Amino acid sequence: MGPFPLSSAQSHIPLGEYIFKRIESLDVKSVFGVPGDFNLSLLEHLYSTKLKWYGGCNELNAGYSADGYARASHKFGVLVTTYGVGSLSSLNACCGAWSEFVPLLHIVGTTSTEQKSSGELTHHVAPGRLISSKSDHHIYETMVERLACKIESLNSVDDAPEKIDFLIKEIMETKRPGYLFLPCNLVNIPVSPLRLKDLDLYKPMEIRPIEYCDQLASLVLSKIYSSSAPCMLVDILTDRFKLTNEVRTLVRKTNIPNLSTFMGKSVLDETEISYIGDYNGDASNKEVQQFVQTCDLVLHIGAFYNEINSGKHTLYNGIHPDSLIIMNHENIIIGSTSFDVSFVHILPKIVSNFNPSKLPQFTIPRLEHDIEINPSKTAITQSQLMSSLQNFIQPQDTIVVDTCSVMFGLPDLRFPKDVKLIGQHFYLSIGMALPCSFGVAIANREMGIGSRVILLEGDGSAQMTIQELSAFIRHGLSPLILLLNNHGYTVERAIKGADRSYNDIMPDWKWTKLLNTFGGGLTKLKHLIKNLLLTKVV
Repeated sequence: MGPFPLSSAQSHIPLGEYIFKRIESLDVKSVFGVPGDFNLSLLEHLYSTKLKWYGGCNELNAGYSADGYARASHKFGVLVTTYGVGSLSSLNACCGAWSEFVPLLHIVGTTSTEQKSSGELTHHVAPGRLISSKSDHHIYETMVERLACKIESLNSVDDAPEKIDFLIKEIMETKRPGYLFLPCNLVNIPVSPLRLKDLDLYKPMEIRPIEYCDQLASLVLSKIYSSSAPCMLVDILTDRFKLTNEVRTLVRKTNIPNLSTFMGKSVLDETEISYIGDYNGDASNKEVQQFVQTCDLVLHIGAFYNEINSGKHTLYNGIHPDSLIIMNHENIIIGSTSFDVSFVHILPKIVSNFNPSKLPQFTIPRLEHDIEINPSKTAITQSQLMSSLQNFIQPQDTIVVDTCSVMFGLPDLRFPKDVKLIGQHFYLSIGMALPCSFGVAIANREMGIGSRVILLEGDGSAQMTIQELSAFIRHGLSPLILLLNNHGYTVERAIKGADRSYNDIMPDWKWTKLLNTFGGGLTKLKHLIKNLLLTKVV
């Protein structure tokens, strides 16, 4: 990654070109979205760069794909939609990204500045209570302001490059979606390209003096050195804030017993001798839970405490508050004291300053790791499926899982080396995983990762976003899709209404024939997707 080349003749370039060249300068290579009349002029400038356009079947799917791209690449996803009908269609995807700390730049092509000023009733704009009153062209900005780290709504090109750069930096800093509302009449107005040489957007902002961070890192290390039974609990925000390598280095240096949270699975190397398993409070294996509760120091790294990721708020049950160190991007909590500093600045110092000679002796427990097989008259049970998956998953696989029964069984598995798990484990919007896996596959191809992308989902989820199968065919991607054909919503049946019609869907879709419908010929079918159609899994 380096400064974007600018010729001496380029004293000014169109604003639309600036936007895409700025994205390209930050090593993002793909843009997802759906064209619409208010973003068409902007999209023309995409072709002045090497960025690739991936159009979704609808804006919701495109949003999910941009989300998957961001999760897999550790960059930020770019989504382009049109005003109102497009931006609102993608809102659920953006809300999921907000909820799970996924950085997205959502560019919304809007009505012109003149139309906004006049308040004229224009297509895609929701009228006021009285159609005779002026229309509020900023209504959609108001709708998303609680779901964005920052909203930049341009009304001129004055300081536009600076505003756009600050927006992108905020997205990368917070790992959350930000919005650029871009009037269609501004995209061709020339602006200075000089800021494209500035690549400090990736540099984390220091909010505390270095000495303060050094002292705090030393305090954490002193707690580790004085413990006799420590453990590390590693969570999803470690991955979001690109600290996975630091955590894995700390594990290798210390050999401290380590565990994954429900959302943090695959952040750790599960082949390490010090890896204990998955811990999710009362929802954990009882031996694992007992081990954690006997530790005199629990270092929770990348903590994202929520109902799903805490065993329904039981994560810290049986752990003395003074034995807890909790760290994420918002603060470091040591016992009852909170320090207003990000683990982005502290964790690398902990790793680099660690002194192995000061580490106490401790025992790494050897816990049984078996998937319990329960007797059942059903042809294929959940236990049997998980046992099969344990043998099926290979090193370096990327697994994308939807909200289905398999998602909640994955903690029972022990992943091979360098497997990456991607799923919407907290927001839990079903149907997300299929288009998300498309974005993941695009990111992997860009990064030269040739290993398998495996999509795990149920038939209810698949029916929501199935049309995005065509994107795989169109762009020559070959994921492996394992489809649980349960004739309905299995997770909901387990909660309530096992035999109710509200949990039924249209059964017996001809799943493999859909690929022909979406444009895949027989040759492509052989190499593109293998479908495993299962009877009801319980």
